Amino acid sequence: MSISLLNQYLEMVMFLTIGYITGRLVELDYEKQKSLETKVVEITKLQNYTKNIVDSINSGVLSTNSNFIITSENKEAEIIFGVKGLVGSNINSIFKDENVINIFNQVKLQKLHFTDIKTEIIVDNEEKYLSLSISPLLNILNKVQGLVIIIHDKSREKYLEAQAVRADRLLAIEELASGIAHEIRNPLGIIKTISQTLKEEKVDDDLIEGIDIIIKEIDRANKVIDGLLNFSRPMENEMKEIFLNELFKEVALITNKYLGKQNVNLKLHVDEDANIIGDKEKLKQVFINIIFNGVQSMDNGGTITINTEIIDNGVSISFIDTGMGIKKEDLGKIFNPFFTTKEQGVGLGLSISHRIIQDHKGYMTIDSIESKGTKIDIYLPKN
Repeated sequence: MSISLLNQYLEMVMFLTIGYITGRLVELDYEKQKSLETKVVEITKLQNYTKNIVDSINSGVLSTNSNFIITSENKEAEIIFGVKGLVGSNINSIFKDENVINIFNQVKLQKLHFTDIKTEIIVDNEEKYLSLSISPLLNILNKVQGLVIIIHDKSREKYLEAQAVRADRLLAIEELASGIAHEIRNPLGIIKTISQTLKEEKVDDDLIEGIDIIIKEIDRANKVIDGLLNFSRPMENEMKEIFLNELFKEVALITNKYLGKQNVNLKLHVDEDANIIGDKEKLKQVFINIIFNGVQSMDNGGTITINTEIIDNGVSISFIDTGMGIKKEDLGKIFNPFFTTKEQGVGLGLSISHRIIQDHKGYMTIDSIESKGTKIDIYLPKN
């Protein structure tokens, strides 16, 4: 065989070998790419699945790195804090409580676990009561690489607890008020009778003037006593179907002249399909009382807006005024009997209204900003 043929043969073998190797490498690279794509898809599915699980938890979940920078959050955490996109924020900028911040440091340094840590935050001018569970986030070397914080919003439970305590106090006040009212009314009646008798005997003018003051103050005291008795007297409700559209037309008719004199405009946005089962006259008393309170909070006129919305097998009714508002420290006492910000007020109107709504298995809340106005929300079940 000549050298030339041998070289051609070797070149051919080399070419085929290189071709085979190149093809195999391409094939292996393709297989690796497919395998990598499959793993990426699987990891993405796993991440989405994990995120869906975490988002489905009805508690807030946050994780941080070792510098307390938030690295992940779930939907409930966003709802609790009223903010989307907490990732990248420092956890210490969210929780201002020094005790909580100290616990974060203890968890990081000592790998401790803490549960049921109580704290409060302010979200959109609303106070929220939270319970925290704080644990270290460990890596495969058992070193702390951050924190895991589980957040339970206890605001509703706190509200219900306060309502239960308030109900117990009100029961005691009702019993006390009833007894005091009856004990006071009798001597007042005697004093008024004697005063009227003295006045009829035509004593001197100075004495008559003093007697008139006595009689006027007795009448005022009797008005307070009537309020006490109404507050302490068991309420019997005449439950019937009520069309709120019709009821608010009656309320508007009753309050129209008073609103006009005070230069207050009433705006009604009532759903025509909003109907409930309740005591029409008692609810009318509640609505009129709220409107009058709103008017009295406006020195130079303004607007009262009433909206209704059908929600959760019930009806939500909101009363919004543009009055002077209520101080933040007074909001928690606003439904307490005898608490009033009016010079001539007795402080029983909202207490009685609150009780009427509770008797209808509903609830009543109030929110207010000083110098801007007040909003009262009432929820009443449809049946």
